[in-house]
Amino acid sequence: MSDLFHVSLRQVIRQRNYGVVISIALGITAFIVLAVLGREIRYKIGQDMLLMGGVNVIHVYMEDTQYPGQPLREFYPETIQAIAALPGVSIISRNVRDGQLFGLRGVGERSLNVLFSGVDEKYTDVFSLDLVAGRIFTSEDIDRRRRVCMLGIDAARNLYGDPEQAVGKLVFLQKEVFEVVGVITGVMLGSEKQNGFLPCTTMIDRKWAGDKISRIYVRATGWEDVSRLVKQIPALVREKQSAPYVVLRIQDEQLKRIQFTFIWVEALLWLSIVASLMLGGFGIWSGTFAAVRARTREVGLKKAMGGSDIDILVQFLAEALCKAMVGGVLGIVVGALLVAAGSWTLATGFSYSLLWLSSLGSIIFSAAIGVAGGLYPAVQASRMDVVAALRFE
Repeated sequence: MSDLFHVSLRQVIRQRNYGVVISIALGITAFIVLAVLGREIRYKIGQDMLLMGGVNVIHVYMEDTQYPGQPLREFYPETIQAIAALPGVSIISRNVRDGQLFGLRGVGERSLNVLFSGVDEKYTDVFSLDLVAGRIFTSEDIDRRRRVCMLGIDAARNLYGDPEQAVGKLVFLQKEVFEVVGVITGVMLGSEKQNGFLPCTTMIDRKWAGDKISRIYVRATGWEDVSRLVKQIPALVREKQSAPYVVLRIQDEQLKRIQFTFIWVEALLWLSIVASLMLGGFGIWSGTFAAVRARTREVGLKKAMGGSDIDILVQFLAEALCKAMVGGVLGIVVGALLVAAGSWTLATGFSYSLLWLSSLGSIIFSAAIGVAGGLYPAVQASRMDVVAALRFE
């Protein structure tokens, strides 16, 4: 068996069918990377697409004001905790739904009407906002109901020229003084870059724009979780408290587009893997036929010296199998290296058991490609007539 392997490997090197080997290696490499890191890659790429459109942020609010005679309800702390415990929920931010308009005076003669909203310390995380200057709200700001505020970058620029100069400034909201502690921006902030932000507890104490937590923002881990959470959250809220008019809002059309895009991208990736492996299999089939034709007299000589049909079939089949296995092993090595590099780049772990299983599957699949591609030419070689083979020119 070892002699057969050495002879077959020598024939593969002599034939220089590197294109076949590389084609199989590329297919196996892509298969291992997608099998082991596919979910993480999908998640990381998806986050950029999701956050640009905000499709993984679910707006949940009480719509009691639309129904005269209904009491104005709020989200209870235990309700918010229960939602946070749902699988697929990443972050929750509490919010006072309505805003309060204040006239602010900046440097020189600058003045601006700024709409302030009540948010908590997780608001910037839910919407992946960037800090331009200063700091964002902390849990202490919320719990101690501090008189601090943040400004959107456009509001800070319109009031003070340079957003950096806004930090530390004192602004008058009605008859109270608040300190600007930070300036924020971000794709998902949108038109609210012209707004201001106060701790939700501070606004509730003063009954600015209401005295209840009437809206929460729920950020889902991935787009796959959004549809499920949209069904689970209303039922959970009504289970925990009275909420006949709880309403959810999502970017439904954008979510459908992203889902459609991901499905097609993933399908094309798998099709490219299949095409690469099929190309390798066809290359083995073509290369084995060429080898049989080039060595026709050698086949006739072996048969004349007592070689059986099985010996000839096994020889050519082993050569085809060797080509496929070399490509498979090369693909596994490169794939494992890419998995390690990808795991480090994405700052995520990977399953060693899944890597071993995908490697084992790759070896078996490579062997199947070799057998499938080399079987027919090997059978043709084993059935050659001895006299015709010896006379072949």
